[in-house]
Amino acid sequence: MKIFDNIIREIKAHVDLKKAIIPHKTCMASETFSWPESGRAEIVLLPDLAVELGSPDDASVSFLTWTQDASLIIDDQVTIIGPDINQTQKSKLPFGKIVMLEVSGFDETNAFDRNRELFLSKFDIALKGFMIKSASQYMAEWCRISKEAVQNNFSLELLGNALIKEYKKFDYVKSVEIVFMTSSVDDVNELFLMGNRTVRMIRAMSKMVNEMRYDCTECEYQDVCNDADVLKTLRRSLVKLG
Repeated sequence: MKIFDNIIREIKAHVDLKKAIIPHKTCMASETFSWPESGRAEIVLLPDLAVELGSPDDASVSFLTWTQDASLIIDDQVTIIGPDINQTQKSKLPFGKIVMLEVSGFDETNAFDRNRELFLSKFDIALKGFMIKSASQYMAEWCRISKEAVQNNFSLELLGNALIKEYKKFDYVKSVEIVFMTSSVDDVNELFLMGNRTVRMIRAMSKMVNEMRYDCTECEYQDVCNDADVLKTLRRSLVKLG
């Protein structure tokens, strides 16, 4: 399926523009990555808190995209636009996170469920000193990092490594590329429209398949369907079957 291919190209172009004007770091995930696990969902309380990412007082945008075109994904690459956790003295940073995956075997019958499975997998990461809360309806993530973790040099590079390792546990995930953005509230908020389109596209596809309703005049997803050839093609094929 090519449902997100154009959005991934937009993301790549946007990231390149930001990299041209903002200090950044690009690194490759290491198979030797190691960080102590908490053994359960970690809780970082205020007395132990060092840094917050994407708190309610700041900007936070987090979303996931996928493609079956291997050429669109640089496997194991982590890009950090703005300061890493170990490069700032601030206690709060805005937080943008984009996950781009190369996948296989996705079609209209399984894409929504697999997308949901991938979304939930981030909660399986149990890193000592790292806590995550998610508000999926707002595409937001709020993370806390403990003082001890910061003292031991916890970083977004390490977080990216852990995420890549987690996503690759799924046999249908072939490559993973991640972008973090901490540079400014405005920079993070600029990611929202691209992310919102991905969410609406997958919901539109799910509605077509599961509700079997094809009257576009009554559908709240007209805007994304008109922009996505794959959704228009899917609608036509379902109408014929119906």
